[in-house]
Amino acid sequence: MMKKTRMLSSLLAGLIGVCLPFAGSAQANDFPSKPINLIVGFPPGGGADVLARTVAPKLEKALGTPIVVENRPGASGVIATAATARANSDGYTLYVATPGSLTMLPSMQETPYDPAEFTAVSLMVTMPNVLVTSAKSEINSVEDLIRKASSGDVNYASGGNGTIGQMAGELFNMLAGVKMRHIPYRGTSPALVDVASGISDVIFSDPSTKALISGGKLKALAVTSLTPSPDFPGVPTLDEAGVKGFEVVNWYGMIGPKGMPEAVVAKLNAALVKIMADEDVVKALAAQGGMTATSSTPEEFAKLMASERAKWADLIKKANIKLE
Repeated sequence: MMKKTRMLSSLLAGLIGVCLPFAGSAQANDFPSKPINLIVGFPPGGGADVLARTVAPKLEKALGTPIVVENRPGASGVIATAATARANSDGYTLYVATPGSLTMLPSMQETPYDPAEFTAVSLMVTMPNVLVTSAKSEINSVEDLIRKASSGDVNYASGGNGTIGQMAGELFNMLAGVKMRHIPYRGTSPALVDVASGISDVIFSDPSTKALISGGKLKALAVTSLTPSPDFPGVPTLDEAGVKGFEVVNWYGMIGPKGMPEAVVAKLNAALVKIMADEDVVKALAAQGGMTATSSTPEEFAKLMASERAKWADLIKKANIKLE
């Protein structure tokens, strides 16, 4: 009797082993069968929102299902990131990941999620940030900014605590030997409004500010990459402008909740790789937000986020960065 039981158990185990790959394949074939919710952690108009609304129509066509873009701003992306973490891991809730809530804030405060426990899908864009001020400001160069900040009379805006805008500002403080005051906002868009009007002095913004610069509302002082940006001709890098060694490269990508099926991730990744190489998407992102379209494997994107967490944790510790 025991021998028969063991034989039956072995047979069942073998059948399960044979069926599992087919189950994963069937799951990928069935996906998607309903609309996908694509969450953005900031208000409309910012870089993450521009990316989501540029990619969504292409993703709809590639997957054959509606993509619903949902803005859930607040707490520097923590609200949206936490909502993603709580969602079902079936691939129907995705998130436009930005560095702040995943690689910076977790070193500054407790977050209602483990930043290492999301499913990476693909990197989507990289870009320098741009240091800008009001077109009417008396600050016309990085040298002017350092001179004014040395007197303690400068503040810098950001899209919120723990965002890449704050990290860029604090890195500037450390490398330039100044102490600009940090003014966090509920997203980049309202921060830009106050910088354009002169209420806040400067901001390290994503390249979606390009339209405001062209429109005469803002002026660019420098870009944060080590090499000049073709999207901002004639604008020096901060390294060239005298803040030696300054480099901050921003990125956005797509993630989902922990435990998404590998077959679903592979299907989403394959769609994004094609979309991010689409000439219309490349041109639209460059024109609207100065973003460089790219893509990656899920493993490469997960590795990038892990290295960024280590990098920013080190800066936060060295500069003793605190939440405002």
